[in-house]
Amino acid sequence: MNRQKTAMNYEEIGESLRTSYAKVAERYRCDDEIEVTTEHHRHLKSILSAISSSFNRPISVLDAGCGTGRYFYCLKNVERLVGIDVSQEMLKIAEKPVRQEELSAVAVELKCGNIYLEHFPPNSFDMIYSLGMFGNGCPVTIDLCNKFHDWLIPGGKLFFDIVDVATLPILRRVRRRIRTGIYPHLPQRCRRILDRREGPLPFFGMNKKELDRIMRATRFTSFSVSSEVCHSPLWRGVHLECSASKAQVMKDGQ
Repeated sequence: MNRQKTAMNYEEIGESLRTSYAKVAERYRCDDEIEVTTEHHRHLKSILSAISSSFNRPISVLDAGCGTGRYFYCLKNVERLVGIDVSQEMLKIAEKPVRQEELSAVAVELKCGNIYLEHFPPNSFDMIYSLGMFGNGCPVTIDLCNKFHDWLIPGGKLFFDIVDVATLPILRRVRRRIRTGIYPHLPQRCRRILDRREGPLPFFGMNKKELDRIMRATRFTSFSVSSEVCHSPLWRGVHLECSASKAQVMKDGQ
């Protein structure tokens, strides 16, 4: 359910995520071994490798919602890799990520924190990516995308994915549309009831039109959104993939 029109308590969202992932961290590590062999993972690996290799110098990278470090080894040409996640249990496993022998980053920093509340200095990273974070429990918001924009250097690149609700079963889509329309107008007591029914991790998937509208409202002036069918034994469905670039600083007279 999309609740971007309402004030979100990101501390509560973060606590729910911490509790949920503490219970499944070990399972995620087992899933890593399966996922890296899939067509879906190879697709993402090729994108991350291409983006990180597109710079003509060693770069600094942020993995937002890094989990167990499933994608660390996919990066090339990285001097500094920062992985941030709300789950200390997931980060502990990320100390020895899948295919660690292929990891080429010179330095890896693991940070326990809530990406919505986190602060980095402007121009801290050449590349930011987030895979598997948005959708279940984590919404794509204008504010967060603007944070990513500020944290990127001029010419820096952003890549993330989110569940495409257009491919969900029609009954679930209808329920989502109804809730999206009425939720902001309900009394707080009714909202709490709906939140409890939805579970500890509310669903924040969106369709291409919704994601496009959010990105147009951000500071990113160059972006693209595409759909990608997921071929994996761990999950069936379609992701929206968003690539964005921060504008280069123009020299005087240009």
